[in-house]
Amino acid sequence: MKFSTITNIGKIRSENEDSFSNISLGDLDFFIVADGMGGHSKGDLASKLAAKLFIKYIKEANLSDYDSYIKLQEEAIFYANEEIYKLSLEEGDIRMGTTVVCLCLDHKNKVYYLTHLGDSRAYIYRNDSLSQLTRDHSLVNDLLDSGSLTEDEAENFINKSAITRAVGTEEKINPDSKSLHMEEGDIVLMVTDGLTNELTDDKIKDIVKANKDPYQISTKLIEAAIDHGGRDNITVTTILL
Repeated sequence: MKFSTITNIGKIRSENEDSFSNISLGDLDFFIVADGMGGHSKGDLASKLAAKLFIKYIKEANLSDYDSYIKLQEEAIFYANEEIYKLSLEEGDIRMGTTVVCLCLDHKNKVYYLTHLGDSRAYIYRNDSLSQLTRDHSLVNDLLDSGSLTEDEAENFINKSAITRAVGTEEKINPDSKSLHMEEGDIVLMVTDGLTNELTDDKIKDIVKANKDPYQISTKLIEAAIDHGGRDNITVTTILL
């Protein structure tokens, strides 16, 4: 396995509210990418804490106690949420929030375990095809699911960037998790919306297809997002099996 993570402040923002981290424990590799919510105070602190606390919880966990690494990831996110939410109350009820996308690579059993909240995404490139593994927790997706919006209406929806789930904003959270089998040659992307708001999935696919090295893929994706506007912080983790 090879991987590369690159983050960039973009062309507009005054600070980078994206964070990331990873840890290897035997046959397991854990990754997290977080994006502090711009609409809340201290989004940069929330994303940094989420990444730090997620890794801390996993590092200190007794892995033999878990028959499912999804459960471990979710517990790590619950722990981060509890600490960030508690801090927000101590700071005078200042809401702090962050998206998270977390991935565990179980090399022994050839399985990916994925957990996320918000609109930071995971993709997999396999057999010349790019597939989105996460579905954004967003107001527009909720309205699409309920039938209140059509696909055409969603394209011009005024609150398209509003997210409905995050870490730190509420006492209780509800992450989505899934697992899928691992194949040699897979390329997995974990990205913040600074990338996906600027590039279509087709453009992302073209860049991945043209650059097989993880560092090159991360670099070229960020360069393209900046060329297309760079209106937000951009973080890309590229993992090559």
